[in-house]
Amino acid sequence: MAVQSIPVENQPFLYINGLNVSNDATTPNTKIDVATGQCRDSNDVMDLVLSTAIVINAGANGAVNRLDSGTFAASKVYAVYLIGDSKGKLVTGGLLSLASNSVPTMPFGYDSYRKIGYAISDSSVHFLKGYIAGNNNYRRFVYDSPQATSVTAGTSATYAAIDLSVLVPAVDQTPVLFKADWTANAAADTFNMQGGNGTGDQFSMIAAVAGGTAHSIGFGEVLSQLVAGVPTVNYKVSAVGGVAINVAAFSFFI
Repeated sequence: MAVQSIPVENQPFLYINGLNVSNDATTPNTKIDVATGQCRDSNDVMDLVLSTAIVINAGANGAVNRLDSGTFAASKVYAVYLIGDSKGKLVTGGLLSLASNSVPTMPFGYDSYRKIGYAISDSSVHFLKGYIAGNNNYRRFVYDSPQATSVTAGTSATYAAIDLSVLVPAVDQTPVLFKADWTANAAADTFNMQGGNGTGDQFSMIAAVAGGTAHSIGFGEVLSQLVAGVPTVNYKVSAVGGVAINVAAFSFFI
């Protein structure tokens, strides 16, 4: 007896495939591309299907494929959303919203959404160039060039906080890849990092050499943790030698 195959009409719980986010090739400073794909909405109620790639314009607001509200601002982390209409009357599209908002401000007629990525603006109100890799619920945002934090010549001998709010989403326990460029004061000096609420060392370097032109460069991953709502990590060095700490990448889950 033959067994009939029955198609799955709804995708599994919080399913997502494709929908990769990238800087627009023609206008990368103010526009974000979203590739084709499909996903369940954030409430796991309906499927959102994007059959044609779209371009989201941060230079305009209040409608689909634009900023949800306000004006494009400097040094902000924006969330990229796919939005849809549960009544099926409107075309599935995209939306940009400040990641600090709990939900996007939806255009008229749209009632379903799913966060699919991030885009980060610099001090010149341009999107920083980055690459998002991954599929399904795990994605990784890699800066084209590691971005400087406020610590460019850090010498704190005790753990000092670094505010990451202009480079990393304010999501607790976000894995962040750091690049440290450290000029140690003496061989065997140590440099350490931890999450904002941490008590141990998550990333450590030990200087093999020291001197004004001897740099120790290393990459390490630390969990960004929310301290009073601010994504934060801590650092310290065992001696006066200065360290520059940059964000190279961060991982996120959608």
